This record gives sequence, structure tokens and C-alpha cells, in this order.
Amino acid sequence: MSLTPTLLFLIQALLLIAGPFLVWRLAGARRIAPMVVIQILAGIALGPSVLGQFAPGLWSALFAPAALAPLSGLALLAVLFFAFLTGLHLDPAEFRGRGRAFAGVALSSMVVPTLLGGAVGWWLAGAFPGMTGPRATPGLFAAGFGVCIGVTALPVLGAILREMGLLNDRIGRLALGCAAVNDALLWLLMTGVLAWAAGGSGAAVAVVAALGFAYVGVTELVARPVLARLMDRVAPGGEIGDMAVVVTCAALLASAAITEAIGLHYILGAFVAGTAMPRRLAAAILARLEHFATLILLPFFFTLTGLKVTLDLGDPAQWAVFALACAVTLVGKLAGTALPARMSGEGWRDALRLGALMPCKGLMEVIVLTILLDAGVLSTACFSAMVLMAVAVTALTQPMTRLVERWPTPRFCDQKIAP
Repeated sequence: MSLTPTLLFLIQALLLIAGPFLVWRLAGARRIAPMVVIQILAGIALGPSVLGQFAPGLWSALFAPAALAPLSGLALLAVLFFAFLTGLHLDPAEFRGRGRAFAGVALSSMVVPTLLGGAVGWWLAGAFPGMTGPRATPGLFAAGFGVCIGVTALPVLGAILREMGLLNDRIGRLALGCAAVNDALLWLLMTGVLAWAAGGSGAAVAVVAALGFAYVGVTELVARPVLARLMDRVAPGGEIGDMAVVVTCAALLASAAITEAIGLHYILGAFVAGTAMPRRLAAAILARLEHFATLILLPFFFTLTGLKVTLDLGDPAQWAVFALACAVTLVGKLAGTALPARMSGEGWRDALRLGALMPCKGLMEVIVLTILLDAGVLSTACFSAMVLMAVAVTALTQPMTRLVERWPTPRFCDQKIAP
């Protein structure tokens, strides 16, 4: 029986949407890892590194690049919606009024691992030149690698906290606030890295970066109040009806188109659009769009990402990148969060709990890696190793936190110190 394009798409959609969810829900995987880890692993498993090796005929029929061409539009929409929803999750109320102690912990949780990652990235560029992308200088690769190490995924962390029953816990809320600051800093850093990658000369980089920051400013000062008034008219009672959904999606697509035209990535525009939406409608918009985007659209993105993952078990460079990236992420996030938290007055147990939550990366890391791969900053081999790192450290977030909670800590170590 020959597969018509319609039948092929339906089979692909059934496998991609239902398969990872059933494994996560029915096979007990949700006790071990969040849904996004299973989705990423499913994308890798259906790619050339696994299915393509063990069942090349089946892979060629169902998931070869030519067979996935119709899915590229769905994958693009998936990333757009996820970046938008991430911006929507970014509630300034999470970190307003928390004081200098919180600001120091939140900034350190991003800056320390990013700087450590940048130093390791500089060394990797010299030790393993094949890990750098075709357009990357050692400095650009180090900057991109450092940003990848510094990522903490706000939505995935929220899902992990919900699964662990820590969403209303004080340390859980503090972790969400730190993750919100991390996401805001992430896109500021990505703006600079993408401008560097796209601009060439120093003047061109400065122009692209200036346009990006100017767009963020215009969005904050002009687009935000305009959107607030418009949404007041189309959703006066706080209910997101058809008109409100169309206005929301139009704002998302227009913002993405502007940043793409500027020379930055469209994902940055989608994220900025999410931060500009009225906060009073955030929960309603999330309820209307989040499940469809994460459960229906994102599997298509993961499959296309899996096609880019090429694992060579005999390549020492890939394993070196994977091991170093995991180590620097865990050490950088833990030290960059727990030590400032302890210095700000937290007991050691709570400080370590907070530090154990921050390595969570999930889909945000995969999106950043995909952007840097497309920009020529990372090679395919480095991208593949870093995707595995994202899976590993995200899967470790929950057990590390539980281990800290159960670890017998001396009483004097749990005493808080004056900030």
C-alpha cells in the first residue's frame, strides 16, 4: 500500500502527538521526567541517529527529510507560540519588591554559569574546532556556548514545580522569580549574540543590536498600552473569545515579523509580544492556547529537531562537549544560585534546593540551540551534544531537588544568617 501525502501526514501526526504523551502518562515516565524531556527524546529517537540506524526503510518512509517538508510550517508555529507563551509567563510581579537579595540571587544564577560557559566555550573552540559553526569566531562561539549554559526554562520549571507540589512553596516561587529574570536576560544576551552573528563588522553589529533594543523599548512604551486598550475592547470581561484570539495571534505574528526583518530572530519577537500582553489576561490566554501549543504543535518541532541531531558514539569531541556542558551547567547553576542565596539569609537546605531547581532547561534550551545552529554559531555535532545535555540536566532537576530535601543536614547548617 502506497502512502499518499495525506495518509503520511496523518500517520506522522498520530505518532508524534499521541506517542510521547502515552509514554509519559501511561508508562510511568512522568514520575521520572517532565513531559518535555519525553518529547525531546521522542524527536531524537525518530531521527536518523536512532530510527534511521535501526530501521532505515521505515525511517525513510515516515521521517526522512523529504517526507517532513509539510511539517515545517507547523514546527515554526510551535516555536512561535512557545516563545510567546514563555513571555506571557514572565510576570514582573514575580520579582518586583523582593529587594536587593533576590536581585543578587537572580542575576548571579544567570551570570555565573554564562561566564563559566563562555570560558569553557573559548577552550572548546581551540581544542575541538569542529564544534564551532561555519560563521563562528572563537569569541562568538564562546558567547553562544555561554548563553546556552546560562539558560533556565521558566515554563518547564513551572511544570516541574507543579508535579512536585512546590508551586506554592516559598522556594518554588523564588525559583520561578529567578527563572523569570533568567529568561529576560537570556533574550537580551541572544539579541547581542545574533547581532554579532548577523552583522559582520562592529558597526553593523551595533546597528542590529540598537534596532533590537529600540524595538523592545517601543514595544514597552507604545505597543503595550495600545494592546491594553485594544484587549479591553475585545475582551472586556476577561474572557478570551474569537476576536481576542485573533488579536493576540496578530500581535504575535507582527512582532515576530518585525524582529525577523530587523535581522534578529523571529522567536525574539514572539517572546517580546508575550511580555507586552496585558497581565490581567495572561491566565485566560494561557488557558486558551498553552495546551494546544505544547501538546499538539510542539511534537512537530521536536521531530524536525531530531533530524538535526547526529550522534556519533565514537566521536570523543561530542562526548567531551556533552560532559563539559553538563558539568558546567550543574556547577555554575548550583554555585551561582545557592551561594548568593545562602549569603542573602537562606538556610543551606533551602539555598541548595533553589540551586538544584535552576539547571532546568527543557525546550527553551533546544530553541536557543536551534537558533544558534541556524545562525552558524554551532556545528551540527555540537548542537547534537548540547541537545543531549539539555535532556540530561532537565531530567536531573527533579531528583536533585528531592535528594537535597532528604539529605540529612546538620542543624547549624539550616540556620539562616542575616542578609
